[in-house]
Amino acid sequence: MAGRNYRAQITEIREIEGDTVLVRFMPQHRFGYEPGQFLSLQVPDQHDPKESVWRAYSYSLPPELAREQGYELCIKKVKGGQTKAYLETLKVGDWISLRSSYGDFKLKTEAGRGVALIGTGTGVAPLRSIALSEQIQNSNIDFAVAILGFRTFNEIPYPGDFERAGIATTYALSKIFEKPQFPFFKGRVTDVLKQLKPDFPWLATDFYVCGSGDMIREVVRFLQSAHGVKDSAIIAEAFEPAQAAKKAA
Repeated sequence: MAGRNYRAQITEIREIEGDTVLVRFMPQHRFGYEPGQFLSLQVPDQHDPKESVWRAYSYSLPPELAREQGYELCIKKVKGGQTKAYLETLKVGDWISLRSSYGDFKLKTEAGRGVALIGTGTGVAPLRSIALSEQIQNSNIDFAVAILGFRTFNEIPYPGDFERAGIATTYALSKIFEKPQFPFFKGRVTDVLKQLKPDFPWLATDFYVCGSGDMIREVVRFLQSAHGVKDSAIIAEAFEPAQAAKKAA
């Protein structure tokens, strides 16, 4: 189903370590979406200036905050990518074109069940949208935890945000040279999952997994083979570079 077209003005661009950029904008007409969903951004085609391509990016703020503070995207700048070249031309005050909104990566709120938010890299964007939303704060879920994976501490785009939302959070860092202390864990998100207490309610938890396809497959294999988690309790969305998606198609 096609989304509606919008024009929006950039209000902030912030670079962080790991070739990631946070882009905040305000559309001419504020619109709604569900936490976890994404938009399509119009990007000029490097090879043909008369043409454009559309790239999907998840919102990193829930709609109620976006309407007040500005809508926000967390984008990985992929070397040689169309979006990377486009972002490097943009500045505050510029206008962008987008279509919204899409996606089924949305929160279920079933009483008595827990929520585990598992993400790596820019895959934390839709998880943050869910974590900060009124939807999860007003839900009847039993508990919420987050396991977020990055290479280094400086690559974490939103340190402290999940914790301030009342979500018990662990950061899995693959490149850490000193002995880490909680909430920092040396290793991958699956390593953190393997260290959870034996009485963790695996079968009474819904797992929201977002990041690279390889990470998602690894997490799903572990949940299903080690703990018998059903498909219906795993909600996953892969973040893949456009070039990789074409090769896989």
